[in-house]
Amino acid sequence: MVMISAKTMGKRALAGALVGAMALSVWGCDKKQPTTGGQGQSKGGQAEFVAGSEADMFTFAVAADPQTLDPGRMSGAPEGRIAFNLFEGLMMPGPTTEELDDASELVVPGVAESYELSEDGRTYTFKLREDAKWSNGKAVTAGDFERSWRRVLTPDFPSDYQSFMWVIQNAEAFSKGEITEWSEVGVKVIDDRTLEVTLTQPTPYFPELVAFYTFFPVPMDLVDEKGNDWTRPENIITNGPYELESYREQQDLLLKKSENYWDKANVALDQARIRIIQDTNAAVNAYRTGELHWSGTSLPVAQITGLLTHPDYLQEPMLGTYYYRINVTDEESPLTDNRVRQALAMSVDSRSLVEDTMNNLFTVANHFVPQGLPGYEAPGEGITYDVARAKALLAEAGYPEGEGFPRIQLLYNVDENHKLIAEAVQSMWKRNLGIDIQLVNKEWRTYLQDVSSMNYEIARAGWIGDYNDPMTFLDMWETGNGNNNTGWSDEEYDALLNQARAERDPAQRLKLLARAEAIVLERGPVIPVYYYTNNVLVSRFLEGFEPHNRDIHLLKYMSLPEAPAAEATE
Repeated sequence: MVMISAKTMGKRALAGALVGAMALSVWGCDKKQPTTGGQGQSKGGQAEFVAGSEADMFTFAVAADPQTLDPGRMSGAPEGRIAFNLFEGLMMPGPTTEELDDASELVVPGVAESYELSEDGRTYTFKLREDAKWSNGKAVTAGDFERSWRRVLTPDFPSDYQSFMWVIQNAEAFSKGEITEWSEVGVKVIDDRTLEVTLTQPTPYFPELVAFYTFFPVPMDLVDEKGNDWTRPENIITNGPYELESYREQQDLLLKKSENYWDKANVALDQARIRIIQDTNAAVNAYRTGELHWSGTSLPVAQITGLLTHPDYLQEPMLGTYYYRINVTDEESPLTDNRVRQALAMSVDSRSLVEDTMNNLFTVANHFVPQGLPGYEAPGEGITYDVARAKALLAEAGYPEGEGFPRIQLLYNVDENHKLIAEAVQSMWKRNLGIDIQLVNKEWRTYLQDVSSMNYEIARAGWIGDYNDPMTFLDMWETGNGNNNTGWSDEEYDALLNQARAERDPAQRLKLLARAEAIVLERGPVIPVYYYTNNVLVSRFLEGFEPHNRDIHLLKYMSLPEAPAAEATE
């Protein structure tokens, strides 16, 4: 047995040297900043503002109402940000990913104080801490995890991430109804404090998986009693550092520190308000006027120039790709023709989108898997801008110079940056291929529903890796995956992923994944646009906000010292 003890906290690192230097250089100036209003003094011709000066507690923004507060059902970024503070898994994301290449260092103990891994790499034995409790004071047990995971794996349970659990022995067969005996699934309760999990194959990123919200426990007795209403504020029970005090749709959520959380002594922020602000311009304005300590979402390009030199501006690395997905289920649509999909992809000038439209905030993406994953080499050049080839492919498909091509729709959710990208792509497709695209803009929930039900033709999308491995960007395109949402299916692609799962040689495994990525780029429903960076405003006084390539920032790591804030009011 290989003993893996409780991990130490990940390394903390300053964000970019430039930003750090700026923060230090203006500290003295900020001591004289007034905080009675959001706007402060002018410094170097730039209006200064003091984050959170108008907030009654630590306050940040999310871009949409959560579609659900049920960890087993959720899939969006706003929901995830809330869940990571209300609930806790066996392991949890650490405070930073900076300079961490070993997957085992990316997570820290949560409900599990330690785990052991068998020599064959397939069986994890988690030892739960004695003082892990729900917000109602009851102990969190191994049985809570077992029942919660069984719920997610129940056939037809509405979880986009159900397939994450398929690495567990017989979990896929159970979820598909191919076996009905839960005892055949590799999840065993040894006792209240011991959970044994047997995987189908060694899965090096499994500790990161159990730190993902789909694997979080839910209070099953409450779920059984209340049904879907268990997440209502008056009912919900959580096991994380915070509990939900209130929720007002399209306004805010209020979190307060849980008095029953095992590590409450190290949770500095007693309360937090999560403002729901769909418009990123409005979020920036709220930050400028002192209503927020953290903008929460990436900044609108239109305002970025005036914020780049502000001491609260932070650019984080991101393990994420902005892309367009294509629905291939309508047999009458030209989008079912791979030549058309390739023509659309090759006629998008990603470099221009990044440099001209997005003001160089992001990085050009020719592949779907972001660069920088340890040991992974992307296949070939990927998708390159080639208008002549795109025109030829479109002509081969029966639409020379776009003649006869039907007007199709491009769906995006409410966001200024999405609008800018969509308008630029619309112009490129008209100029390069002679085809017309109608832009359709919908609010977050409706957008999610349309994508989930495949009520779209082309839709903007973004994917932030759920763990640090190429698989998190590739298994979503597998046949039947809950996040596929395009109808695309390819037997060779599916087979390569299965081969990768069974491969014990790490280098060979990554080569198989690279071959799979080549297929999704050549035949798939994907048009990569850019790799994300996270451009946000974060109070310079906030401590514990460290760079994280998945934009996961747990409130329990943060503190807002009173002393610096008080000095700022002088």
